[in-house]
Amino acid sequence: ATSPAKRDKIILISLILALIINIAVWIAYLIKFSNAPEYIVLHYNVYFGISDLDVWYKILIPPALGLLVIFVNFLLSFNFYLKKQTLSHLLAISALVFNLILAGACFLLIYINL
Repeated sequence: ATSPAKRDKIILISLILALIINIAVWIAYLIKFSNAPEYIVLHYNVYFGISDLDVWYKILIPPALGLLVIFVNFLLSFNFYLKKQTLSHLLAISALVFNLILAGACFLLIYINL
């Protein structure tokens, strides 16, 4: 039996937007870092400048975490929908908000590596 949550507009829109945002981050990373040097800037501090220089593939951790949050939150959202619809909506929206914040951080990471 499929969950009726799959027809809920709040959950569906949150899922689609979260996935679009996460895919946009992966595409931006692919474009920017496809020819990246072995080490890139991972953290920049206004007071001290570059504070973390590390291997390029560590930039893949945040968008991968974003995908994990999408997967777990929507799995829980679909399972809780019949019992706790409000919790189900909160889980879906929180995955979207998490990926929005994550995208902001990822695009700043691209900016500091220009």
